[in-house]
Amino acid sequence: MTIEISYATEADIDDVASLFEQYRSFYGKAPTHDARTFLEERVAGGQSLVLVARDGYRVVGFAQAYRAFDSIRLAHEWILTDLFVDGAARGRRVGGGLVDALVTSARDNGAHAVIVETEADNGYAHRLYESRGFEQARDTGRSVRYALHLRDHH
Repeated sequence: MTIEISYATEADIDDVASLFEQYRSFYGKAPTHDARTFLEERVAGGQSLVLVARDGYRVVGFAQAYRAFDSIRLAHEWILTDLFVDGAARGRRVGGGLVDALVTSARDNGAHAVIVETEADNGYAHRLYESRGFEQARDTGRSVRYALHLRDHH
């Protein structure tokens, strides 16, 4: 079946919240109802962009990004904070599809860059971002920040 990617709506919250909890668990966080509320507030308030990947009616992945403003460039950039794909859907290019859709949305909305930071030992993430043109902007030894510049500004 084909994976379809779209913007999350309030109707998607329960499905995305389940994956959001799996994502948080990966980073050692215990399940909490607050996670669903947090996600719901971001989507309902338009505070973040959440994309969902669907395999038919089932949500199998999500990406969440926030807009940040750059006063020096008089522009905005998008910061990809969360990217997660259900284990059963891995290996089907879902993560790449979510990143591609996020980059397209950022470009269409006039962002000058997309920024993402990942753990230094996450080789899969490094290959994913580098294969899409992201360049290493900083390596702290514990994490690596990548940037994909979309356009120049002042």
